[in-house]
Amino acid sequence: MRIFSHRNRPVHLGPYPLERLARAEGPMTPPAKASHGLVYRDPSRPRSIVNAMEEYANIMDRMREGPVAPRQAPIPEDPRERAEHLKAACYYLDASMAATCRLPPGAILETPIENASLHDAMERQYGVGSAANAMSEISVREGRAAWQRARELLTRPLDHGHALVILVAYTRDPDERDQGRDWIEGAQAHRGALRAAEVGAVMANYLRLLGFEARLHTASASEVDFDTLLLAAGLGEVAGSNGDSRVEAPFLGARFAMAVVTTAMALAADKPLAPGASARGRDFKWWLGVGGTHAGFAGEPMKNRPFHLGPHPMEKVKRRDSPTTLIDAPNVPRVPKRNDFFLRAAMGDLGDKAAKELKDFRMITKSPFGHAMIPVLGGMVPLQYGDTAEVRSEDLSDPKLNAARIKSALYYLGADMVGICEVPEYAWYSHDLDGSEIRPYHKYAICVLVDQGYETMEGASGDDWISGAQSMRAYMRAQLIGGVVGAHIRRLGYGARGHSVMDQDVLHIPLILQAGLGELSRIGELVLNPFVGPRFKSGIITTDLPLAVDRPIDFGLQDFCGKCRKCARECPCTAIPFGNKIVFNGYEMWKPDVEKCARYRITNAAGSMCGRCMKTCPWNIEGVLAERPFLWSAIHLPGTRRWLAQLDDRMGNGRINPVKKWWWDLDTDDRGNVVRAKRTNARELEFRAASPGGQKLACYPVEVSSPPVSDGPLAPDRKAGMEHYRNASSPQAWRARMERGEDRAPPTPAWRAAKPGEEDAAP
Repeated sequence: MRIFSHRNRPVHLGPYPLERLARAEGPMTPPAKASHGLVYRDPSRPRSIVNAMEEYANIMDRMREGPVAPRQAPIPEDPRERAEHLKAACYYLDASMAATCRLPPGAILETPIENASLHDAMERQYGVGSAANAMSEISVREGRAAWQRARELLTRPLDHGHALVILVAYTRDPDERDQGRDWIEGAQAHRGALRAAEVGAVMANYLRLLGFEARLHTASASEVDFDTLLLAAGLGEVAGSNGDSRVEAPFLGARFAMAVVTTAMALAADKPLAPGASARGRDFKWWLGVGGTHAGFAGEPMKNRPFHLGPHPMEKVKRRDSPTTLIDAPNVPRVPKRNDFFLRAAMGDLGDKAAKELKDFRMITKSPFGHAMIPVLGGMVPLQYGDTAEVRSEDLSDPKLNAARIKSALYYLGADMVGICEVPEYAWYSHDLDGSEIRPYHKYAICVLVDQGYETMEGASGDDWISGAQSMRAYMRAQLIGGVVGAHIRRLGYGARGHSVMDQDVLHIPLILQAGLGELSRIGELVLNPFVGPRFKSGIITTDLPLAVDRPIDFGLQDFCGKCRKCARECPCTAIPFGNKIVFNGYEMWKPDVEKCARYRITNAAGSMCGRCMKTCPWNIEGVLAERPFLWSAIHLPGTRRWLAQLDDRMGNGRINPVKKWWWDLDTDDRGNVVRAKRTNARELEFRAASPGGQKLACYPVEVSSPPVSDGPLAPDRKAGMEHYRNASSPQAWRARMERGEDRAPPTPAWRAAKPGEEDAAP
């Protein structure tokens, strides 16, 4: 918990007060030491999670080099503005410190550090037949080609003038409080290096998309000396005596990992630290966190909490046996993947314009920063699956202990929320995109949530050019840390499969709800958490490892959302209902018009995607001490909820904070050139009048769902969809039918009825 808000702190300054440290004109000489590459293996400890990280570290090292866009992007010429932009991007990706410097001649290693296992690992990963479905086939094909290009480019000598230095702070070391200690102890350097490499991989991709050469250097593969660059960039001082000297970072000491991106882009250089600057910087302002910086008294993350509890006090939230919204489980139908409106758009159901935007994820990749994350995200898809060890590890029969181990590992790696539930049958898709039936194959789901970041959300409208990158960053992180834990489970002899936005067999929303990570909100098909609001993305691991499950939560959101219509009022396409809940496919919800929502997000011409509902929600809070009374009141005092929703407006929450606008508004034309965006959404609060009667919404229940496969586009019948919405049952009427024992089974979809006797087969 912070005392002071960072509302007025520019993003490029980061969480630590580096700008207050004294600077010198020239760096000190680093202590001499041999350079050794970090190896992501620990044969002496087979239960260590380090052994599950290697393939993910290889993904980042595969992106050390890559092709450069032939035309440089129209970005500012000022080297300082460029440097501040890149540092802000690193902080958005959760770097702890970032700085720029000129590349000193002595920084290049005589003998580069090589990742000896990389080539063989990439051949295995991108080998023939390693993909599970059409989505992962794209990732495999593109990944194989990118790896071949990178291998060729890495043979060139390093000829860059500047460097971007990236630090990731260690969390606390595991101790006797942590039930997953045997999994995560001794993994600190590997955890930090993997996270730093992820940031560096995105930044190297980004620079190349902007038209500038860039090479990533990680703890496992590098051509540069990290200590030399730490000193040159003003992120390090020489500490210790001559016999035991080392380079330490201000405020972090030796407890950090790092990565470096060298580049041909000209950048303003940060000055080296003056002797003793770090010690003088640890003053009372740093201790209290004045200016919104990381407070010294807070210490390392998770300082006062065992890892399995996570950073937020979810254990204090009221639990119940079922969610706060009705789920008529026996009558919730399973639907094929093709029923998802983003996939329908890709197949032409929403017209040529939407289909064009879905091709190669253009609605994300048209913004180069969002595009930079796609290779990382897509590269991890083949790792969602894998072989399970033939021999099961001993001492994994206690479900409660196993759950604590899983949560400890995920929080240690950087998850913001974790919950566990059994997978209800209705949460599985019925058919894959090729028409094959999906039969449920795991009992448990581990739900991983990653915060999209309050600070950048503050500077955005919600539907501008950073929106797509906000989603991709959270999906990427969830896939990285969830993938490592899934691989670890398989190494221990239990089946596990990751389900990411790129490739999934389960629906995330019902699992997050059942796992006790939030309640269903007015936004509709979105679970809202009491501590990070709607501002997150998810990843799922399904497994047969015995696990204790969490119970659903109740923090009064149904009453709050019933009194607050801010998301509906501010939705750019009026897809969120002003009116009451309905029952849709057996779920009680404020049902959004997903066709409207998908069309707008996919074809948004003045931004990349949309998250305006998250931006304007009163539960999208910063997490400073001053907000605690409001959070407590919203949960515990029902009578204050309408007043709190109105107060949120009066305080201006949901407006754009220009201090936090760090990204460039860039688009990509039809020829693949990065260009300045012609238009940019910059919405302030619009205060549209709530008019439930005048809102035209459509829904498409199971009886009009898409078949698993089709020969061509299947345009939704919007007129019929609006009729379905008007005729939908209210929750009260549905409950009355349940009490009377009336049949509530959904009608048979037309595509099933067309093949009587073949209910489990695709048409």
